[in-house]
Amino acid sequence: MPTQVRTEDLLKELAEISQSLRLIVEGLPLRMPTEMQVWSVYAGTEKTVAILKFRLGAERPGVFSELPKFQRLADFLPVALEKLTEATLKIEAEQLLEGLDTLRGARDNLRAYLSEERRVRMRAKRRAAASRPSS
Repeated sequence: MPTQVRTEDLLKELAEISQSLRLIVEGLPLRMPTEMQVWSVYAGTEKTVAILKFRLGAERPGVFSELPKFQRLADFLPVALEKLTEATLKIEAEQLLEGLDTLRGARDNLRAYLSEERRVRMRAKRRAAASRPSS
């Protein structure tokens, strides 16, 4: 692992991503985010993970992680925000590998949210199609 890994740009990006997610979380559960809002946060998180992974030379090929599960769709987002905040603190403290793992956890919660949202939407679509009278 390189002795000095540049993180200033990543910390700036994480601050922007965290702020976007914080605004989403503050509106929950009354105001659910659009799918595009969550995709935007997810994409930023994924990009940050990829850059940090590249700079650290920390690739874990073949490692699969199970997506988290919650009863309510809105429960994924506060956990993702918590993990983003924790990852930022670890990266600031130069605990880069730990920060990377925590950042991956935030990404997994966002991915789980998007997967669950799609599953719910597709289920509703199938129900609507099944309830239509056939001609």
